[in-house]
Amino acid sequence: MALLSAMYSVLGPLSLLGTAFWIWMLYDCLKNGTRSGYTWIWIMLFLNVIGAGLYFFIVWLPNHPNALSNMPWVSRGRLRNALWQAEAEARNIGKAHQYMKLGDIHYQMRNLEAAEQAYSTALEREPDNVKALWGAACVAIDQQALDAARQHLKTLLSIQPEFSYGDASLAYGQVLYQMENFEAAQAHLQQHIKSWSHPPIYLMLAQIYQQQGDFAQARETLETMIIKIKSSTQFQYRKNQRFIRQGERLLAQLS
Repeated sequence: MALLSAMYSVLGPLSLLGTAFWIWMLYDCLKNGTRSGYTWIWIMLFLNVIGAGLYFFIVWLPNHPNALSNMPWVSRGRLRNALWQAEAEARNIGKAHQYMKLGDIHYQMRNLEAAEQAYSTALEREPDNVKALWGAACVAIDQQALDAARQHLKTLLSIQPEFSYGDASLAYGQVLYQMENFEAAQAHLQQHIKSWSHPPIYLMLAQIYQQQGDFAQARETLETMIIKIKSSTQFQYRKNQRFIRQGERLLAQLS
């Protein structure tokens, strides 16, 4: 009995973590589902946590190239070891993939100049490498080099408009807005919103309408955003509560 109790005390929490991971991957697949997404749903339903693990490594992780930087268990020491290996691969092999990998590691370590150089080298070897374009754009945004970011994102979107579930499209709209190119930003954001409902898009559009004196359209846009967030899942609602507060403050100004 003591052995069974000890096993349960270990397996119980692991089972809960596995279930939570499975639900997370299934939700991500459903939220961003494409034609191939239906296949992954069946895989996860039949293989459970194993299927979720396959989805994580094959689909989720490649679409979140900088995700490792947000994982607390990835230590600086491991990153230094990865950097040493990536530098060796870049010197010995020297293809776009190796320099893109090197750029990702530098970016995670916040070595922005080194990351920019690595991504630039990757793009010299393979100008249409979407991951290198995304990495270069992220570095440019962090460096406030908005025109360079705009060019990278424009090229990326011409190749793969849906990159990273619309994150690149969102970033492009934000860059245009920050550059105060409001006409181009409005046209892009109105197109973006047909496919993705990122809350910042609604806020930027509402502010553009406000500047144009179209207060009715600004109010409608903000109210749509608030309704969408409030009718979403609890997780998405908690994640996006700050946008509700921002929207309500802007609505108060419009009143």
